[in-house]
Amino acid sequence: MKYYKIPAVFFTVLFSMSLLVSCEYDDVNQDPTRPGGDSVPLVAIVPAMQTQTHRNIGAVLGRYGGIIMQQWQGFDAQQLQYTSYVIGENDTNNPWDFGLYTGSMRDAADIIERATLTDAPNTRGLAKIYMAINLGIATNVWGDVPYSEAFQGDENLSPKYDDQEELYGVLQTLLSEAITDLEADDPAGIQGDLIGGSNEQWIATAHALKARFFIQQTSVKSDAAQQALAEAQMAFEGNANQLDFIWENTQNGGHPLALFGFQRPNTMIIGDFFADLMMGDPRMDLYMTPDEGDLFLYFDADNPNLFWAQLDSPSPVISYSELKFIEAEALERTGGDGSEALEEAIRANFQYLGISASATQDYIDDLEGSSIETIITEKYKALYGQAPIQVWNDFRRTGFPDITPNPNGENGNNPSGIVPRRLLYPISERQSNPEEYEAAIDAQGGHLLDDDIWVFPRN
Repeated sequence: MKYYKIPAVFFTVLFSMSLLVSCEYDDVNQDPTRPGGDSVPLVAIVPAMQTQTHRNIGAVLGRYGGIIMQQWQGFDAQQLQYTSYVIGENDTNNPWDFGLYTGSMRDAADIIERATLTDAPNTRGLAKIYMAINLGIATNVWGDVPYSEAFQGDENLSPKYDDQEELYGVLQTLLSEAITDLEADDPAGIQGDLIGGSNEQWIATAHALKARFFIQQTSVKSDAAQQALAEAQMAFEGNANQLDFIWENTQNGGHPLALFGFQRPNTMIIGDFFADLMMGDPRMDLYMTPDEGDLFLYFDADNPNLFWAQLDSPSPVISYSELKFIEAEALERTGGDGSEALEEAIRANFQYLGISASATQDYIDDLEGSSIETIITEKYKALYGQAPIQVWNDFRRTGFPDITPNPNGENGNNPSGIVPRRLLYPISERQSNPEEYEAAIDAQGGHLLDDDIWVFPRN
């Protein structure tokens, strides 16, 4: 992995931004610590965009996804409600407002505009990749969301919600344009990248993300698997070329899962379904630690072996393991044999976690075929801690793994009691953008947790 070396004069700016990311979201619309103004250089905005994006992946929305998918469960406080699918419009306010629309997506839009004006195509390409990641999160969670009119400031305070099918086209366009921008001659190169990836690595990562967004459409597009396979084969090879965001080993700038463990100890623990599924798996001790009774904790400040619950744990942009699972599924769906790609996906995950080659081979030898169910269930286990929203996406798309809905999951927002299919739009949208909010609800046929969105129709 490479690390970007930042000039000393930049640390003052970065320290100011760390005040923002030390907590998940602020309580006001305008955060005075965020960089702004026409004179702020790209090198000062890119780190804020990246940091908040990786927080979006693993913080509030990631926890909702992981709890819904029973990788975690509530043990106390609000997490108990979320486990029973009591997730309302107040619960989604902060991740929508401060995580995405006035956070990382706003920064990405700002960088794209500034990079265009200053002829910095490589940095613009990076921003388009991050815009795609965040827009992907938003539309995965809510369906139709604002994009085309979302970043116009005072010129449009009531942006329309774009149709999700159109947004999936936007995701591919953003990533294709990012590849073109990163291939362009740019003496300044990529400015401010905290990950420090080369242009070639970011181009390969863009192809991997394109594969992710294509495979998500297998229920609604007949050629989605073939397109995913084509992109996967143009992406990066091996864990060594995977791009990771590395969190600070501090309680100001640490990994969201570790911070949550420190700040709200044992309010969220390992889900019973996941603990049972992982019994005998060599990764189990790296994911969880036993507590009294039959409970398992995902976080223990005194346990340095919990791979995804350390302050300095990584946050992959997209992992090589996920990429190979996508390839395996795409092969199976297009009449090929996904077994070799499935084995490589598992091998990559085990290697990344530091599990021995012999234990890895023993595990692979016990696999029973490469059916879609096997691929998605193995992916569910491998993506623990790094991509909980992707796990939820796979379930809504395929029905795997075969989890049983929470028996207490029936409520006013989830009247059927099924595993939620989406989250509610935040209350801030109902209050500040009511016409477009209502239009989006009408277009999607409802506003409940058990309402489907276009890309994930019920099987």
